[in-house]
Amino acid sequence: MTRKKHELHVNASPDVVWQEITKQGRNDWYFLLDVDGTFATGERVVWKAGGEFAEEADVVEADPPRRLELRTRLLFAPNLAALPPHLLVWEVVPDNGGSLVTLSWDATPLAGNLYESEGEGILRGLRLAVDPSARAELKRLPEIGEIDVRDVTPERVADYLDFFDHSAFRDFPAWQSCYCMETHRDHTDEEWSERTGVDNRTDMQAMIRDGRVTALLAYVDGKPVGWCNYGETTRLSGVMMKLKLDAAEHSGVGSIACFVIAAPYRGHGVATKLLDAALERLKARGLRAVEAYPRRQEDSSAQANYRGSLRMYENAGFEPYRETERNFVVRKTL
Repeated sequence: MTRKKHELHVNASPDVVWQEITKQGRNDWYFLLDVDGTFATGERVVWKAGGEFAEEADVVEADPPRRLELRTRLLFAPNLAALPPHLLVWEVVPDNGGSLVTLSWDATPLAGNLYESEGEGILRGLRLAVDPSARAELKRLPEIGEIDVRDVTPERVADYLDFFDHSAFRDFPAWQSCYCMETHRDHTDEEWSERTGVDNRTDMQAMIRDGRVTALLAYVDGKPVGWCNYGETTRLSGVMMKLKLDAAEHSGVGSIACFVIAAPYRGHGVATKLLDAALERLKARGLRAVEAYPRRQEDSSAQANYRGSLRMYENAGFEPYRETERNFVVRKTL
């Protein structure tokens, strides 16, 4: 194993950075996981998603606010859980009025690949949590120009890349690597855990160019500011898999898979415009109905509600159809 690292300057003192890295409860910058445990030498810490273990670590060394060394196991996929523990180290040093934060790891290639892909986003998420100037860059605009919705065609691949490379997840960099491939994933959990942001970016480009993606981009002043991935349900393999949908019930049915709206443009009706356009296109294709999957318990974070809000769907004429453990399934006849 070879030690690798990501590092980033943040405009916050080492004490503030340390408090954020070691805080208990919901962690909005670290994959929306819930943290439980004590970050002290010899103690154990666990991270959970929806009550299920996603990660655990023994604290090898805690030297606040300078160094945190963890012997870590990733538990969210069977192939990762089968690996031996690896070393994960946070280091925080004063730097030009703020702090230089380093995240380094000694891990097998499989686990190391994850940190290689996600580590920069983790650090940028941490910066947003502790640096008011970084958050100010993402402040909601008081007003925006006219919203123009366009189909994502091969000619718009550059706009898709511009949006997901620079705008889509600026306020939640931990999801930067998705590139909306989750909607189309046909991988097992083990295969998915091995993928990188580069893999997802490359594959989505190819799928758009081959006409295998039905999606929309919303533009304001010529700039892409919002995205909606939708289509015939049985062609959205990731939706079918994650929500455990029965293909026999979805003949002639479409699905609204997800929305991503750039932070400054939220609260201006961009998602509603995208939804209206998706419904028009699904109806024009002759589909009989469309489904959507809002969370049963709406979260204050836009990321957790990426499938759209229940209120938006109710306003658009969707009606209750059934429920899963985490989501409402709502339908609208076309």
